[in-house]
Amino acid sequence: MLSAHSLDLKIIRSYWQSPDANWLYPSYQRPYNWLIHTLSGEGVVRMKNHSIELLPNTLALLPLNQQCHYQCIKPMEIGAFAFTLELPSGADVFQLYQPPKHPVDYSNEQPISNIIEWQNTDVEVNEKYFQALASAYKLLTPIIQKSQVSKGIETHYIRLEKIFSYIEQHLTEDIQIPQLAALHGTSTAHFSRWFSSIVETSPKQYINQKRIDLACKKLLLTDDRIDSIAYQCGYEDPLYFSKSFKRITSLTPRDYRKTKRYDLP
Repeated sequence: MLSAHSLDLKIIRSYWQSPDANWLYPSYQRPYNWLIHTLSGEGVVRMKNHSIELLPNTLALLPLNQQCHYQCIKPMEIGAFAFTLELPSGADVFQLYQPPKHPVDYSNEQPISNIIEWQNTDVEVNEKYFQALASAYKLLTPIIQKSQVSKGIETHYIRLEKIFSYIEQHLTEDIQIPQLAALHGTSTAHFSRWFSSIVETSPKQYINQKRIDLACKKLLLTDDRIDSIAYQCGYEDPLYFSKSFKRITSLTPRDYRKTKRYDLP
């Protein structure tokens, strides 16, 4: 499925880290993926439905919008980078693909070094930028090769893409489910059943999650006021936005913004 589409890779953050017994961050979800290259030591990341080990000379992919609990078992040396990898429809690859639940063997340190070196360069150098992108794809290739996509998504993606694209383009507007059903060419009830059976969430929940994803990015990456972010993400009522945000992320927008100290400068 991916080979037929152009992908938009954005590297958000990267760093070296030496976790020890104090590596016990609070659990929070992020609107971007993390790839961790463990060089030495041992750790584990616990998510809602499974855990993944962090073992020497392996890669682990933590998909976006997961509550992650980090634990260091033996002092580690890791390189990590946060990223989004979006299809033209605006859907992230790892919203549709399930990454491997076990670490993937990988011993070459150069790709993660290239990414971190580029982000630590004060002056933007095109050569280093493209080298970093190439290195990110090199690290993601074995992950994607071992990832799984449901047959439903693979079979129906062309029709889903039209829906995803419409939602992405009109995210800040009042999107009604009958509008999406009309795009699909069926009744509202039939469309809702079809979408939910394939994407494993209702159309309304998908729209809300996309809006909250956008809000998360703005809370972490801008200094915009919370009420302004609510309007930018399609919410007319900031109070309703705050309630929706907490229901999905378990944190208020204000408290969520404070978590950026854990993985953003």
